[in-house]
Amino acid sequence: MKVLQPIDIGNLKLKNRFIMAAMGPELGNFDTRTVDYYLRRAKGGAAMLLINTIATEAIDGHGPSAMLTEESYDGFQYLAEQAHSYDCKVCIQIMPGVGLGGMAPGRLKPASASALPLYPGADITFDELTKEEIKFIQGEVFKTVGLAKKAGADAVEIHAYGGYLTDKFMTSKWNIRTDEYGGSFENRMRFLVEIIDGIQEELGKDFPLIVKYTPCHFLPVEYGYRAMEEGIEIAKLLEEKGVHALHIDAGCHDNWYMAMPPIYQQEAVPQLLAAKKVKEITSLPVITNGRLGDIDKAEAAIENGYLDIAGVGREFLADPDFPNKVMENKTDEIRYCIYCNEGCIKSVCEGASIKCAVNPLTGYEGIKNLTRAERAKKILVIGAGPGGCQAAITAAEAGHDVEIWEKQDHLGGNFYNACLPPFKRDGNKILSYYRNTLKNLSIPIRYCKEATEDSVLAYRPDIVIHAAGALPVRPQSIQGINKSHVATASDVLQNKVFMGEQVAVIGAGLVGCETAVVLAQRGKKVIMVEMADHILPEPVFVQNAMMLNKLLENPNISFKTSSKLTGIQDGTITISTAGQEETLTCDNVVLAMGFSPDIKLYNALKDKVTMFNIGDSVKVRKVLEAVQEAYDAVLKI
Repeated sequence: MKVLQPIDIGNLKLKNRFIMAAMGPELGNFDTRTVDYYLRRAKGGAAMLLINTIATEAIDGHGPSAMLTEESYDGFQYLAEQAHSYDCKVCIQIMPGVGLGGMAPGRLKPASASALPLYPGADITFDELTKEEIKFIQGEVFKTVGLAKKAGADAVEIHAYGGYLTDKFMTSKWNIRTDEYGGSFENRMRFLVEIIDGIQEELGKDFPLIVKYTPCHFLPVEYGYRAMEEGIEIAKLLEEKGVHALHIDAGCHDNWYMAMPPIYQQEAVPQLLAAKKVKEITSLPVITNGRLGDIDKAEAAIENGYLDIAGVGREFLADPDFPNKVMENKTDEIRYCIYCNEGCIKSVCEGASIKCAVNPLTGYEGIKNLTRAERAKKILVIGAGPGGCQAAITAAEAGHDVEIWEKQDHLGGNFYNACLPPFKRDGNKILSYYRNTLKNLSIPIRYCKEATEDSVLAYRPDIVIHAAGALPVRPQSIQGINKSHVATASDVLQNKVFMGEQVAVIGAGLVGCETAVVLAQRGKKVIMVEMADHILPEPVFVQNAMMLNKLLENPNISFKTSSKLTGIQDGTITISTAGQEETLTCDNVVLAMGFSPDIKLYNALKDKVTMFNIGDSVKVRKVLEAVQEAYDAVLKI
């Protein structure tokens, strides 16, 4: 495979073409926890780690990126030394500044490239960075990269993409300066060019230097966003400046889902289109990212000339060992990312440390250590959703005797339904991982076996892990709720019911919206009824919500918000909007009114056997919580 072949960046040789893309982990400034997090990926086969740091917190304040200073130098040096022992290179990604509205203590206003509103219509306006502040920021960049080289870093990557500070200087949309840092193409590039010149002076022109930038924002150029034509000119400029590789990204915060494409992005990501355009005009190695932890997509992208090196972020969180597994022909053992963005970017944006929905050890390397049990216990896991599967796998790895009972004929629980829409099919890869791992660990799974109080007590387990999940809400107070043409969203997604041409979907939360898109893509006319005053009233991370809203822009979908279902008749439903009754025509009614924890068995057994209740059967949430609780439950055994 080409993705396993070596490649050079300047005078730096990489053992393969999987590099870990930088992701702000919010773990610390190269303390033990941060170092363990990165070294786990080096051990797993990464050719190079891109380690994101910010030059200074004096402008934007604290963020998720680390800082390399005299105080954190020893930790970074140890990280570099240990990474090299795995033949993994270390590249420090240096962010000159954020420029998105953060504010250091003592500042009266946030600062950025120009004195523009924080966002359209905002009352607060950025302070325009003064020339003195620009020189200060650049000086901190040079100081940081100097420390990095001294500590053993192999390369430097300049962070200049995605609508952050450097990209704001580079882009007409956000740069309205009238001095030498604004206006013409040459002036808008000056901030970046001066950083390149300073790094080359500090480290030497042969020291491997990469620039990560956005050739195209994929937004209207008439509003000042960058079109590909200017992105090509930037690539030419960077090559002339002696940069050794180009790292290509796409979009900005105004279409943020492009930066870390969620599960809905099934086709090739926009980064590949941008990378291909750049690769056509440069002799430099081209790196890009965006769901390239999918081995087939990464290999095809290299084979077809879209890129030279695959930058992978989230898959390194899900399975740090995936490069080694590819090399060892064990791809069936890869624990695949589900691209939910919940544990990684969402957690970090909320000020928490980085996590992963499918890997409970991400961010807890060296902390949540699983030890071998002194005495094997007989453990029964009820439910084979992600939480149940993780509990069974963890318990077996700890040396316990484990069996799963699953009432359906497949594993996955409600996540199985979530993977059925065509625009979410990649989620099935984690279900394949669970099946393969349960088989490899010789964990029996009894399908179509519904646990009862008597059957569980007769099995005589030492411990029961209750992961029964949640059941669809079906309010019996609504007239006609049990009519034959009324179905749950789960039944619709599993194609268990026949759908007519006009469908009313009750509930415009995540499940309702995804089901509506599925039906609309089948040509059905869908009207969504939601009690809240807007669709997606439940918390959905902004990157995911942005792309789902794009899918909802379907002519077959219409909405009735601030509306309550009051009755179901044959061929119609009755809703109440602001106290006014209205009748809507429909052939079918689909209920997506939420889920409630399935705790009947747990309540019956909790005083009769040692039990742990985890996941949706505690509270309806996401895969992240179920998997974390499953792993933590086994640690307590």
